[in-house]
Parts: sequence; structure tokens; C-alpha cells
Amino acid sequence: MKSKTKTYLLLATVLCVWGTIGYKIVSGVSPTISEEKQENFDVAFNPKANTEVDTFSIQTLERDPFLGTLTKKKKSVTRTLKKPINNKANYLPQISYNGLVKKQSTLDMVFVVNINNNQYLLNKGQVVDSVTLIKGNNKDITIRYKNQKQTIKRQ
Repeated sequence: MKSKTKTYLLLATVLCVWGTIGYKIVSGVSPTISEEKQENFDVAFNPKANTEVDTFSIQTLERDPFLGTLTKKKKSVTRTLKKPINNKANYLPQISYNGLVKKQSTLDMVFVVNINNNQYLLNKGQVVDSVTLIKGNNKDITIRYKNQKQTIKRQ
């Protein structure tokens, strides 16, 4: 009888397991559809007006919160404005003549001129930064800047 009791217990256990599996399959294939409640929402958006004014004030701190040291107090600075001197009429850019480059076979000369610390290669009649090269030779050049002629010797 002992063997028949074990057989019946094992058979009942197997039937419970297979029954649970079968139930899960059947309920998964044909799920029940529950009714969803539809809620009526107000379509118009009416935000609330914020009537409260946010006020704040900025205060100077005497102590640095991270370093724990005291901050230096700012010194009051009084500045006097200086009127710029209008010497634009007498202003002449910084010009220097460094030499000339010439081919042996032609008479065309190219002059090496520094204008405000920028080096340029100029031909006769060429204009750079309102500076016109009028004439030149291997010793000096003549330039015109705002209808003022000036001769510059080679350095």
C-alpha cells in the first residue's frame, strides 16, 4: 500500500503543476478586457497668476565660505578722466626703410618698408595704410601720408 500512496501523491502533484501551466496558457491566449474609465479633462488651460513678488538683496560677505578666510575690503577708487590730446593731424605712422630688391635684368625695384612694425614690399605708386611710395633709390625713399611728403633714409 505504501507504493500506491506514493504513486497517488505524485500523480496529484503532476496534475496540479500541469493544471497551473494550462491555466496560464489559456488565460494568456484569451485575456479578459477590463473597462477603462474615461475621465473628462478641462480642455482650456488657465494658469494661476503669480501675484507674489520675489524680493532679494545682495549683501557683501566678510568671510569666504570655502576657505574660511576674511575677504579684503575694496578700496574706493577715484578716477580722473583725461581728455585725449587730438594730435591726429600730426600723427605719422612709424615708417622705416630696410632696403630694395631688384632683378639684374630689369629696372623694376621693390622696396622693403616697415609701416607700424609690419613689413611690406612696395613698388612706386603703391598705397598701404594711407602711405604712398612716391620714389626711391638704394639710399632713401620718399613717401606721402595725408598730403605730407617725407623722405626716409635707409637703416
